[in-house]
Amino acid sequence: MKFGKNDEAVSPVIGVILMVAITVILAAVIAAFVFGMGPPVKAPQVQLKFTATPSILTITHSGGDPLILKNEKITITNAANNNPILNSTLMYDNSTGNPFISQAILTPGISVTNASAFGTVTSGSVIQVSILDTPSGQVIASSQVTVS
Repeated sequence: MKFGKNDEAVSPVIGVILMVAITVILAAVIAAFVFGMGPPVKAPQVQLKFTATPSILTITHSGGDPLILKNEKITITNAANNNPILNSTLMYDNSTGNPFISQAILTPGISVTNASAFGTVTSGSVIQVSILDTPSGQVIASSQVTVS
């Protein structure tokens, strides 16, 4: 008995299998992209007031959301030439010797003070103080302060 070879249905079946595979892969990629994206992190909305002397910077929380200080980074530069004076987190960290602030959360009506010297800052100098919220990557406060 001789069996015949019938290849007529092979091409359409392989074509359908390939189309289904491409559709499944495309759906998986789209689902991973859509469901993998979380909502954007919102920066806290705050009103801060800054005052400075040659050795002390005071930050007063005048209103808005509480600040979790370990999430905030402070940058102080000389406003005249943009030279950095201080670039640190706002939270005190014994392991790194960061001398800034030892309070965990700043709420309205509370002031925090840095009692370490800024280096070459003198009375009458103008400094630029910026606070960056690290989870959102947004600057939440930026102000020029005249050192008194």
